[in-house]
Parts: sequence; C-alpha cells; structure tokens
Amino acid sequence: MKAKISVILLALVALAFLAVAPAAADLTVVPAGGVVFVGEESLTLTTTAGVTTLEWFAAGDDPKLASPSATYTLQGAGSEVIDPATFQTRTGNWYEAGSLGVVAMNVQMPSIDVKVYNTVTGEDMTNERVVKTGTSMVFRLDSNLYQVINQRPALAGQNTDIKVVVVDSEGTTYTALVENAGTGAISGLTGLVPTSSQFFLPDSTAASGIAVPNWDLESAQYKSGVYTFYAQVNLNNAKDNVGTITGVTKTAVKTLDIGKDDVKIESNKDTVVRNNDFAITISGRPNENYVLWVKGTSSISAPDTVPYIKANQNGVTVTSALAAAYRFSGTAGATPNVGADVCAVPAPSGDYFAMVKLSSSGTRTVGFGTDDTTKDQTYTIRTDYYQAPVGAFSPTYDTVKVKVEKGDVTVTASGDSSYYIGEEIVISGTNTDSDDTWLFITGPNLKSKGAPITNPKDGVVTGGTLDSNVAAGSWGSVTVETDDTWEYKWGTAGVNLDAGTYTIYAVTTPTNKDDLGANNAIYSTASIVIKKPFVTATTSSATVARGDDLYITGNAEGDPTPGIAIWILGKNLVNRQTETVEDNGAFEYKFTGTDTLAAGQYFVVVQHPMYNDQFDLDTVVAGGVTYVYRPVLDPFVLNPLFILEGTGSLQGSDAATALVAAMDSPDIDDTYYKLTFMIEEPWIMIDAIGDQYVGETFTISGTTNLAVGDSLIVEATSSSFKPTDKSQSGAFSGSSGTVLVTAGDKDGMNTWEFAVDASSFTPDEYIVTVEGIEAGQTATQTFNVLKAEPTAQPTVTPVETAQPTATPVPTAVPTPEATATPGFGVLVSLIGLGAVAALIARKD
Repeated sequence: MKAKISVILLALVALAFLAVAPAAADLTVVPAGGVVFVGEESLTLTTTAGVTTLEWFAAGDDPKLASPSATYTLQGAGSEVIDPATFQTRTGNWYEAGSLGVVAMNVQMPSIDVKVYNTVTGEDMTNERVVKTGTSMVFRLDSNLYQVINQRPALAGQNTDIKVVVVDSEGTTYTALVENAGTGAISGLTGLVPTSSQFFLPDSTAASGIAVPNWDLESAQYKSGVYTFYAQVNLNNAKDNVGTITGVTKTAVKTLDIGKDDVKIESNKDTVVRNNDFAITISGRPNENYVLWVKGTSSISAPDTVPYIKANQNGVTVTSALAAAYRFSGTAGATPNVGADVCAVPAPSGDYFAMVKLSSSGTRTVGFGTDDTTKDQTYTIRTDYYQAPVGAFSPTYDTVKVKVEKGDVTVTASGDSSYYIGEEIVISGTNTDSDDTWLFITGPNLKSKGAPITNPKDGVVTGGTLDSNVAAGSWGSVTVETDDTWEYKWGTAGVNLDAGTYTIYAVTTPTNKDDLGANNAIYSTASIVIKKPFVTATTSSATVARGDDLYITGNAEGDPTPGIAIWILGKNLVNRQTETVEDNGAFEYKFTGTDTLAAGQYFVVVQHPMYNDQFDLDTVVAGGVTYVYRPVLDPFVLNPLFILEGTGSLQGSDAATALVAAMDSPDIDDTYYKLTFMIEEPWIMIDAIGDQYVGETFTISGTTNLAVGDSLIVEATSSSFKPTDKSQSGAFSGSSGTVLVTAGDKDGMNTWEFAVDASSFTPDEYIVTVEGIEAGQTATQTFNVLKAEPTAQPTVTPVETAQPTATPVPTAVPTPEATATPGFGVLVSLIGLGAVAALIARKD
C-alpha cells in the first residue's frame, strides 16, 4: 500500500514539474521577467508554480509595500494575450502576486523605423536621389525588437513577421532584392531577425554590416524612378491587435529616387526680375565634377552684364581654369571653350562659369545673382559632365532657360503734393529693379538735367556725381528695403527753392534726365507744388480793458522749426516771445499783465523765419541796452539795427515802424504780420430798465469793454432793505447772480444780460449793482417795481376797452462808437481822442 502511495506521489510531482517547466524556446515562450510587446498573443509566461495573478504598480510605488494599481489573471500556457486595453497604458514590470518583487514580465510598446544607406559613402539616402550606375544600398532597422528576438530564439519554420516592403514607381512590391548583380545573390526582406537596436539587413552570404549591400541598383530589373519603402512588425499578431501605428507597428513611408546615369539641371524660377536671385540644381553622378556656365553671352557688352554664379558656395569653384578650358562641342581639341562663350564684362561678383562638384547624393544647388546692370533677356544655363579638355566633349549635358525681366520703380509724395517751404515732404515708393533708388528734382531755375533735392542749385551727373565738385561730391540714393519699398524724408527748411511746380524723379540707376533714354533707364516721376510760406494773425479783441488778457492767434505755414516770434511794442513796453506752431499751422499766444499797462495804443508784429528757418531779426542785451540785431552778423553787437530798450530807444509806433522796415529789407527773408490793439480803462454800462410789475419776468442788460468770458456779479435789491428791530419785518426782496460777458456787435463793446423773476418782489424802488470780478469795475442804476393791477372782468354788455397809456421808459445812455483801428501812423494821433472818449464814458 505504501509503495502505491509513493508511486502516486512521484507521479504527482512529475506532473507538477511538467506544469511549470517551460516549453522548448521559441517566439511564443517568454522567459521569467522577459520583454513582451503590447498586442502579442498565444504566449506562454514562465512564472513560479502556483502563481495565477500578476500585479502592476504605479510609478513610484514599492511592489513590496504598496497595493497594486492593476492585476492580470494568467490564462495558461499558450493563451496569454498582451491586450492593448489592459497593458497599453501600463507598460513596465508586472510582478508575481504575493512574491514580494519577483518580475514576471516587462511590457513595452514596439518601436520601429527604417533607413537606406549608400554602401559606398555610408550616407543616409532616405528620401534622397541616387544615380543608378555603380550604386548599391543597404537597409537599416532602428527598433527595440531585438530584445524579444534575443530572448526568444525562433524555432525552425517560425516567422518573426518583421519585414521591409519596397515598391517601385509602377507599383511592383518586392519581397527580396538583388544584392549583387554579378552573382545574382538575393537578399530577403521578410522574416527579419534584428539582433541590435540599429540592425543592417544581412545578405545571404555575409554577416550584417554597412559594407555589405543588400540592394544593387545596377541590376537591370531596377528601372529609374521613385521607389517607396517601409518596415512593419506583426510579431505574434501584435499589429493585428494594436493596429497600424506609425513608429510602433509600421514606419512612415520613405522614398529613394533612382536616376539614370545622366545629368539634369533645373531652375527654381522660370522668370526673375533683375536685382533678384535664383538657383540652379544639378542632378548627376555623386561626387563628380560638372561644368556650369551662362551659355552664348560673349556678345553682351558694357554697361550690361549677365546673371552670375555667386562666389563662396560649397562645392562650387568660380573662375575655374579647368572649367574655362572645357570644350563643349566639336571634336577633341576643338573650340569654342567655356571661357570664350561667356560675357567678357567683369561680373559684379563671382563669375559667369564654375566647376561644380556634386554631393554624395548626386545633387548640388548653385546660387545665381542679378543686379540692375543685368540685361533683360532670356538666358540659357548649361551644365556638362566634365571631361578633360584634351578629350572629346561630353555627350552628357542639360540646359535650362531663365528669363530676366526689368523691374519697376514707383514714387509718390505724401499729402496733397502741395507744400510750403519748411515742411517735411515724405517721398516713398517701390523698386523691384535695384538695391538703391536715386532721386533728383527739376523745376524753375534748376538745371535741366536735374538737381539733387538736398542742394537744388547744383546739377546731377550720370554716374552719381555733381556738377560742382565731381571729385568730392555725389548725389545720394535711398536704400531699398527687403520688401522692395523705399522712403526718403525731405526736410525743405533751408532748401533754396523758388515757389513753383517741380518734378521729382526716382531712378533705378544714377542717371540724370538727359541720359534716361540713352541708358534705357527705369524711372518714375511725381509732381509737387512748392509755395511761399506766410503768417496771418488776429487779436481776440481790438480793445482790451486794462487787466484783461489778450490772445493773439493765427496760422504760420511752412512748419517753422523755431516757431514764430511775437513782438508787442508800446510806450515803455517791449515784449518779444516765441510761440510753437502746431502741425496744422495754428498758433496761440496769451498776453497777460495788462493791469500794469497804461491806456493807449499798442503794436503787434508776428515774425515768420521763412526759407532759412531761422529768425533774421532778434534782440540782444548789451550794456543794459536792448538792441534789435541780425544774428547772422558777427559780431552782432557791433551791427545793431536800432535800440529797442534803454537810453536812446525807439518808443511805440517808432519801434514798430523800424522793426517792419527792417523786415522789409531784401536781404532778410523773414515775413511778418502786423496788428494793433487799444488798452482802455475798464467800464460797465447798464441799459435803461424802466418800471416793472410784481410777478413779471424781465431782463437787465448792458455793455462793457471787459473781455468775453469775464464774470460779472449782478444784484437787484430793494432800496428799503436795511437793519430792523426785532418787532419789525426784515424780509429781503431782490435777486442776484453771476453772468458772463458775451461778444457784442462792435469790437471793444461786449454785452451782458441778467434775467429777473419778480414774482417774489414787493413794490418798491430797487437798486441794480453790476461789478466786474476780474477788473473790479462797478456800475449802478435804479428802477421801480409796481403793484400788479387786477385784470378787468368781462360783462354781458359790450364795453369798449380803453387803450392803456404807454409807460415812459428812461432813455438809455448812448454807448460810444468804437473807432476803426488805424494804421501805425494814424492811430498815434488818435490816442488823445480815445482817452477823452473813455473819460466821457466813465462820467456817463
């Protein structure tokens, strides 16, 4: 009995060992802790006997201490599926449940990429062009697939389902490639077994390595064209379960352009506007030399040039002696050669021919330049596979045509094209033909061939020089920006131009007006009108009450930099101030302090600096005396025009007359505007009011010489209003308020009004007092407020209504008429009469 039990136990132990022992190594059996890819199926995991659950822990958790974030129940040998739903977001180690850190498997996402290399040069030619002749290639897989392949060696007949797919331009798909055209050896593209992260596909006879090709392009079955290729992995149906994901189960589709053993030349532009660049791309034999030149341009002569090959380009040797000697037609030793076929005028940069060495990919892009001297026509650019001059010319060549066109230039002046001397004129435009725009001007009293705008009295010469000083002077140009625009700000202050109409020329080359046709120059014009600056002015009032402010306003055209100067002259008064001018030409000057001035006439001269943008007359103090002088004279104190303040000074109208006479001098370009104003003693007058009735609304009005906007306090109070005993009524009856002075119909005589509501008035005599707040002047008048008469009631018997007797109204005191402002000479003689009139007004 014991023997039977022993046999049974041994059998059970053997079965247990069979349950946990791994099957023979193959692509489906995962060693303990081995790598598995998301999507694999039908796997057998090697785990400790009795383990039925695997656990996964979040990053940072300790598998020996933390609770698992996810679990997986084993399905049994040959039935494990690395399902994407469970494992795609839970890569990394999975542990045996309860094992305290024993790794059962390491889950990863597969990754794969493929490239193709030139086995001669070792260059990556993925998505590049190669020449068919003498070229062989090798594919390289970049992946993490080697981890599984190395852990699970495939059994005989097992397929890794890792492959490279190659498709030609006709749609033919290749499963193998000729790796040696001479022997016919074949290199398979399917069932690949990558053993490293960068795995070069092996051929059938040698170990893997970049020096061993698996695709010989010289094989006759590989025609020229664009081939596409990609790699794919479906190990244990991983792709079927995960899906086609670029970089995971399938690479992006790549290309290889296989060209014939010929040369191809292409231009990136069919047409180019001169002064712009273009590029030529040569495709041919890798690492071989090609001659490149602008064909058939030897007949082009100065001042024209042709497109040129830029210097200092990689793989490009300009002015190559071998390229110059290359014979491109005829037989050995015959002419012509390249050097004699190109333009003889020196190129602006680089040269018209070069030797070009193609890259290892069999291509080279060469940059060409043009400028404003490039003749506008169609050019033929040719390249030949280079053969030494002693041999026959090469039959391998190609050409491309590029048309060079003239550009264009535009010009416009800002605003309405009408300006005053002194204003800034913004001249702008576009230029697609040259890097610089040359400007000159024609017009009244200028040289017919044109004048530089900075110095119009000179003349411009083709080539960029001036008439006056060819050796040292030149007329300037404006740089064209990268967006083909240009701009020049012409400050006309100090520019010596007469009023009139002018034409601005914008030219792409330094060519004057007389040579525009002969040089076939490209130009554009804009017409402008230059006007003489002037100044106008006015005073806020011709008559100013002493103590009020005076405003002098006006316009000064021409945008004078120093502004305008305002001279105010009178008896014992000299005031000269400058005032800025706004962008619209307006100015305003506030003259204060009239309370200290005597009544009488004052003279104003507003001075404009004009063409030279500086005041030709100014004041200077020397030795306690103020002189009027010319700042341009040196030394100015020895050349005074007259004394303005101090001993021997001119007064009032004499000073103003002398100042105006000086400005009228022909050697002073300043212009002026003259004004006068009167300062009077302030006065206020009240118009006759007449009798009013309780309950009425009426207006108290009057006139004054106070300034518009001054404030007046108006009070109408009962004449019986006085202090009373406690037993008496002390009720106040009247009205008061503040009103503003408004402009009147006559200069120097402004008006005011005050509305009165007499509904609360009692019958009495009332006193009106009007007081100027700023001037302190007062006026009074009385009027009566009568008891309101009851309205008669109508009766049945018609009664003839008596006509009311008109209430006599006191005659208003007549207001003195303002005298028209005379000229400087006449007004002086009327000063006395003005003073008498003021006294009479005060008495009234």
